[in-house]
Amino acid sequence: MKAGETTLRELIRGEQQFVIPLYQRTYSWGFEQLDRLWTDVVNQAGALAAGGSTTHFLGSVVLAPSPNLSPTTSQWIVVDGQQRLTTLMLALCAIRDHLAAEDPVHFARINELHLINKFKQGDLRYRLLPTQVDRPALMACVDGTHHGQVKGAIGDAYQFFRSRLSATEDPADPHDVERLESVVLDRLALVQVVVEKDDNAFRIFESLNNTGMPLSPVDLIRNYVFMCLPNRGEEVYRHHWTPLQEGLRAKHGNKALETLMYLVLVLNRGEDATYSDVYRGHQQLLDETGGDEKKVEEYVADLARRARHLELILDPKDEPDERIRGALAFLHEWQAQTAYPTIMRLLELREDGEASDDEVARALTYIESFLVRRMIASVSTKNLNRIFQRLTGRLSPDEPVDETVRSALSPARLYWPTDEQLRAAIRTGAFYWQGRAVQRKLVLRRLAETFKQNEPGWLSSKKITIEHVMPQHLTDAWRAELGADGDDPVTVHDELVHTLGNLTLTAYNSELGDMPYSDKRKRLGQTGIAMTHAIVEQPHWRRTQILSRADDLADRAVTIWPGPDEQERGEPPQRDWTPLHDALAAIPTGTWTTVAALSEVIGSAPIPVAVHLSSVPLRNAHRVLSAEGTPPPEFRHLDDRDARELLTEEGVVFDDDGRADKARRLTARELAQELKLPGAEDMQDAEPADIDLSKLSEHEHRFHRQVGDRSGPDVARAVSELIDLWRAKFNTFWFGTSTTARCSPYLRHGGTDYWMLNIYPDSVEIPFTALRRRPPFDDPALRDELRQRLNEAPGVEIPESKLGLYPNFPIAVLTDPAAWDVVVATLEWFVAQVHKHSAP
Repeated sequence: MKAGETTLRELIRGEQQFVIPLYQRTYSWGFEQLDRLWTDVVNQAGALAAGGSTTHFLGSVVLAPSPNLSPTTSQWIVVDGQQRLTTLMLALCAIRDHLAAEDPVHFARINELHLINKFKQGDLRYRLLPTQVDRPALMACVDGTHHGQVKGAIGDAYQFFRSRLSATEDPADPHDVERLESVVLDRLALVQVVVEKDDNAFRIFESLNNTGMPLSPVDLIRNYVFMCLPNRGEEVYRHHWTPLQEGLRAKHGNKALETLMYLVLVLNRGEDATYSDVYRGHQQLLDETGGDEKKVEEYVADLARRARHLELILDPKDEPDERIRGALAFLHEWQAQTAYPTIMRLLELREDGEASDDEVARALTYIESFLVRRMIASVSTKNLNRIFQRLTGRLSPDEPVDETVRSALSPARLYWPTDEQLRAAIRTGAFYWQGRAVQRKLVLRRLAETFKQNEPGWLSSKKITIEHVMPQHLTDAWRAELGADGDDPVTVHDELVHTLGNLTLTAYNSELGDMPYSDKRKRLGQTGIAMTHAIVEQPHWRRTQILSRADDLADRAVTIWPGPDEQERGEPPQRDWTPLHDALAAIPTGTWTTVAALSEVIGSAPIPVAVHLSSVPLRNAHRVLSAEGTPPPEFRHLDDRDARELLTEEGVVFDDDGRADKARRLTARELAQELKLPGAEDMQDAEPADIDLSKLSEHEHRFHRQVGDRSGPDVARAVSELIDLWRAKFNTFWFGTSTTARCSPYLRHGGTDYWMLNIYPDSVEIPFTALRRRPPFDDPALRDELRQRLNEAPGVEIPESKLGLYPNFPIAVLTDPAAWDVVVATLEWFVAQVHKHSAP
């Protein structure tokens, strides 16, 4: 580099041009920067009037030779300093126009000396040539053809200087504006840095701008694209980039452009794509072109094509196929951004003629069903990003896209609820607290449309809200209504108030409130929503009616949202239990081991391991015996024969009491050595303990099985240890009877039952709603202390707004020792509060 001090007059002297490359951002100085510069200019003008000779340092301008630089064309690329250089040229335009109002000669004087190359044609006529976005505005200012109508940051800066000149001019001093012109040209010092021809101007630009106003990922990608297009940049910008950028940004804002860049990276890189590294990902894609400008243009053309697909997702009104249009609108309103890569790929295959409208419509229905069923069944949204990234990579022209989507989403480990699971969730699940508010309303709208064809479009109106038929607040009138059939009204209310069977859509939510059913029924009868009319037909609204309506809605839901392919379900998530399966496979012929040893080796707990062995037929499962060496009758293995018979054939001897030779038993250490596990030599051999699954109730067994199936052995261990801890102190549990298993450790004190946790297969729920009816937790401050104590656990973040609800956190949090300690300490605090309340 060559560097030296200069002034604006010296920098722009003679016939030359300074080009702002397309990789630079548009002009962006605002009032704060302009006001600071103007203050410096005015101060310098005052010093000049007083005879001073100091200058003010403004900053640097980094220049690189243009590819068009020649003896007859002096053209430079502005690598850095475009904001200040553009601002100074606009200040000259404003000074020119201010002076020309009194004497027109100033217009030509300033133009020809500083702003234009008088004898050049076209774009070469302008001393400063900004990026294409700013070019018309700056040209209008230089040519004086704007008539005060220039818009954007360029126009704002020009008007700023015009207004400041008018306010500053002193009628008693005929030379004041001329001094301001002199300051702009001669008293603002600049450091001119000239880059050698072989230097990478864009790399220098990147490093210089690391400390300036931060560039967005889209800015950086655009900059890098046009750095790669030194010759075809103008054409590519005009034909591809401008329509892409302006189309998305004008309709959906800058965020849509960032979303596009991420989605394109997913489509190219799959699971390796991350939102935080979008720029570097695209930089790698561009580097792979090897500097071939034709390939770079193809890359930009592909961006533009995918921008059209994203526009269709964000605003599908122009989609000709009614089914696809409706599905896209639903998924956009659902805020299903995690599915966008898959949807983009579907639209791409359709455009290429590799997928039909019918296939794409069915594929979108499966995606919608996957999201909706999981939401209704209270399945965590965790890993949706990864699920759809993987699915996107599987879509190809080689097989029908709808079949691929359904097959890829059907494995049991992805938790796409079956028809049976969906029906159970609709019957008993607290739907009102699932998902986002907009998603709950969308589900009810879809269901409402099945009651009456062409249900009016005002169902999507903001005036339409979700109404609890049985109100959230249990009044005396409703106690009488719910108890008329002999049911406990509090129990019915607690179990069913937030279920789908008790919810509908209405425009009268604020008016209905806690009305008795007889009054509410009349008011609901005035609605035009057919789904709500079906409720009015019921003379009473009790457990029977709510469950009956839930079953009806379930029938409709199963039709609207088709379920997974049962043939693709396979076994429950086997991969989570791979260490156990590997350990079983490693047991040598003629030996046996215990559940305790297996648990020690794979890092789980005996009960979940035993439950898994009783649920899934596994190779070598017959070699797992009780601590005494007898075959557990519950364990399943691949051979139909008795485990003792199989082991006898393998050389294991049994005594008269049916116990296997203990000399043939593999300890945990020996089994770990067979597996060649690190640290096997140091493993402690725990005393084998008997695990009698016959002592588990049906629902307790199902709970342990579902935890193991859904969350794997690590979580199953943590849950089992938590249960063991509670069992040692109280040994009182409720195990839920619905399709989704539940364990609630509780204590009975003073005739009242207290429980702090409801443990589900993939989440841990805090029953604030139940606690607020049980002193001392009817005190909001005490419930809030409970919330704050739990929030100290890594991975738990319960908002204060959920103090009257049933918030939850992922069950996997319990595998973190720090979180485990917090939960256990909070349980101990909870028990202490219960005892303290009833202490004399």
